[in-house]
Amino acid sequence: MIDFEAVKKLRVRDGDLLVVPESTDQEDMVRLAECIQLMNNARAVIVRGPLKLLDDTTMNKLGWYRA
Repeated sequence: MIDFEAVKKLRVRDGDLLVVPESTDQEDMVRLAECIQLMNNARAVIVRGPLKLLDDTTMNKLGWYRA
């Protein structure tokens, strides 16, 4: 179940990396990916951890270069 008090607004762009809480079910991750694609016509990589949107600079520092 989603904790709506903890929801943050994200402007997800095509190719973004999203990190969700470790307790997130696989089915919820799939639903999130589907919603992002429907709402923003974008595809994002979703992994488990604390939820945040990584910017290009952070991804580059981690070696995940954005084209």
